[in-house]
Amino acid sequence: MSVTYYTVDDLRPGRSGWGVKRFSALNDAISHYRSLPMDGARVLGMADDAHAYELIRCVRLFPGDAQGEDVLAADHWRGGMTKKNAALKDALDICLESLRPRFLLEPERLIPVPQCKKLRKELREALLWQGYEENYDSAIRAVFVEGAGWLSPQDVKKQRQLPLVLRYRVDGMTKDGAYLSLEVEPWEYDLLLEQTRDHYKMKKH
Repeated sequence: MSVTYYTVDDLRPGRSGWGVKRFSALNDAISHYRSLPMDGARVLGMADDAHAYELIRCVRLFPGDAQGEDVLAADHWRGGMTKKNAALKDALDICLESLRPRFLLEPERLIPVPQCKKLRKELREALLWQGYEENYDSAIRAVFVEGAGWLSPQDVKKQRQLPLVLRYRVDGMTKDGAYLSLEVEPWEYDLLLEQTRDHYKMKKH
């Protein structure tokens, strides 16, 4: 499989004539990416024979910011993509080490880059409160958005700027059914959701 790396100088909507450069080595691509202005939407990516993957993108965290900040451009870990593509995993590891992005870009929000792949001890036996027809989103009571504070999930969707989501307050429970009030980071919520689904799947068998 042939793998190359690329940079784009500014992907802001409405601009034409994007400057795209290709590299055979990731370190060369990173060096060129660093040389691009941070007041635009510069992008660093990887391409193989079948797909192109954005790795890093520069985005403005708040309205009025003169420059953007480098963030992970997508959650390539979700769905086991990095397990199927060793080159992508290696590229992400190098980007994390070299550029040290603090945040991860998701379709409707920014969240902190996951710092761990395991839940802390007090969450390892916890479950999310199960809503109607396994609607676990209803377990989220409040969302902490940087610059706005605690908001309802409905109010987060009304934000004009891409929200920077730092924490959730969620309804949880023990495996014995006792209620738990939990405050978790977004990546912890995702692991709790996976843990909860696995728990109920095991109970069905």
